[in-house]
Amino acid sequence: MTSAHEASPLDAGVSPAIRSVLDAMEAAEISPEDALQISLVLLNFVEEHHLLNLEEFLQDEQPDAISIAVWAADSARLKAARELVEEVLGDEDEDDLDDDDVEDDDEDDDDAEDDEDGEGGSGEDLL
Repeated sequence: MTSAHEASPLDAGVSPAIRSVLDAMEAAEISPEDALQISLVLLNFVEEHHLLNLEEFLQDEQPDAISIAVWAADSARLKAARELVEEVLGDEDEDDLDDDDVEDDDEDDDDAEDDEDGEGGSGEDLL
């Protein structure tokens, strides 16, 4: 991010409220992962507003077809944005999964197959 003293071409279109939030983020020296978490919070905020628009469409006796089409396109974009940010952040549960858990799952699968065949047992009897 640019510092509060440096001008950016984007500054021309940024409201004072947004500028103060960006300055606060810069002052907090957030990490890239924190920035992604903030992105998810902002996406939640936009999605809530988006759903309020849908409720308005549903209450309208004759909703405008173009507005509904735009809403649907925006909905797809929001979903894609969320999926992108979530993918970049990664799933912490996947990181916690170690090789021992994978091996245990494989053994459980073998046991289930033995039980289906009527042979039963833990699979250790075959060794």
